[in-house]
Amino acid sequence: MKKIIYATDFSNNSVAALQYAAEMARVMEDDLIALHVYPAHEADKPKSEILRDQQKELQDFCKIHLKENYQPHTISPAAVSGSNVAEEILKFTKDLQVRMIIMGACGASKIKDTLLGTTTGEMIGKSSLPVLAVPPQYKYRQPKNIFFASTLDKVELIYLKELIPLARSLNASIEIVHVTHLEEKDALINLETFQKKVAKEITYSNINYRTLYSFEVFDTLKKAIEKEQPDLVLMPEKKDLNIFKRGIVRDRIKRMQSCSPSPLLTFPASV
Repeated sequence: MKKIIYATDFSNNSVAALQYAAEMARVMEDDLIALHVYPAHEADKPKSEILRDQQKELQDFCKIHLKENYQPHTISPAAVSGSNVAEEILKFTKDLQVRMIIMGACGASKIKDTLLGTTTGEMIGKSSLPVLAVPPQYKYRQPKNIFFASTLDKVELIYLKELIPLARSLNASIEIVHVTHLEEKDALINLETFQKKVAKEITYSNINYRTLYSFEVFDTLKKAIEKEQPDLVLMPEKKDLNIFKRGIVRDRIKRMQSCSPSPLLTFPASV
């Protein structure tokens, strides 16, 4: 059985992510682990007592915010200490069969909430696992339409294949959205070439395609997402890009997770 990791710092920005993780684990029939990384510091208490207190706080946090949906036997609390939150999350998940890591997206000015967003952005850059960033005001609804922001690159077939099991389990449609500055004729040729590759390698039938014409990729995607508010947005990293271009793609993803009204799923470049 796969696991969903919900990572929290107990901030308000992480509450919506908790509710999303609990529902997603239920729908996907995955194990749910609630993970908190607390700072390593000198204290009078023994380490075992500090750990016990942290786990108790984690359980109380889940109980308060899940309310009647809280089922202690379905959530495993885990607390680890460390100075770098992202690194500790990655260490914790190293030998587990993880479907995704769910965290709160940045979206508030409070220092603690901003730190959460910073950690989520760092995870997007470092994680070898899918990371789902949930906006702080988002109310869970089972994903029925997935917005795939695509460059129509052949490597994206890998990410599409990774997405299919999730889409199939959710009975969700996938809309592949491509922003291009090319003339319509050339853009259609590129789209048809990509469609043929998808049809050859992927059997999932509930896939649609759309082309948006613009020189401004990020702003065009942002406006489309804000207007349509899809249930889930996918922006994959690219492992075959040089360091400079990969940095541009990663920055675009981090910017989107801070402003998207929809949950943002990122597949790592190492997929």
